[in-house]
Amino acid sequence: MPLLGREKVTFELEVGIKDRINTNVKGVYLSGLGNIIAGTPADEGVHRNSWRLSVGVPSNATTTSKSKTGASSIRQLSKMPAVILGKKIYFTNNAPAINILEYGGFPTPVKRGSYIKASKSYEILSIRGFSKQAPNGWVRATLIAMRNKIRSL
Repeated sequence: MPLLGREKVTFELEVGIKDRINTNVKGVYLSGLGNIIAGTPADEGVHRNSWRLSVGVPSNATTTSKSKTGASSIRQLSKMPAVILGKKIYFTNNAPAINILEYGGFPTPVKRGSYIKASKSYEILSIRGFSKQAPNGWVRATLIAMRNKIRSL
């Protein structure tokens, strides 16, 4: 006697679950990468706008955009493919000081600070070698949170 409804179960196992997993993982990626963009310290905005999303190979592109909103990088998220399972997705930033922003390396103690044109004065923007906007980095913490979310799916 044939099993009634077997086609639905087979379809769900082969297609439905993969679609849901893909959608859930893609949601974690989009949310997490958006948090990386938003968390990028923005003095002039160049580092926040330098995030690039690519599939297969890392991007070597840079930008000169100085929008503090990170609009250029946010537009990059629209390049996320519909199906991400089984693909290598790269989210790179080739701005000159991005490693210092994440891992620290600003002079400590700060002697004078950065010159701020608007106030025509110097302001100390770092503490203990890190930017005050991301005092312990932000990319690694976001990636760990993304990994934990994916594991809990």
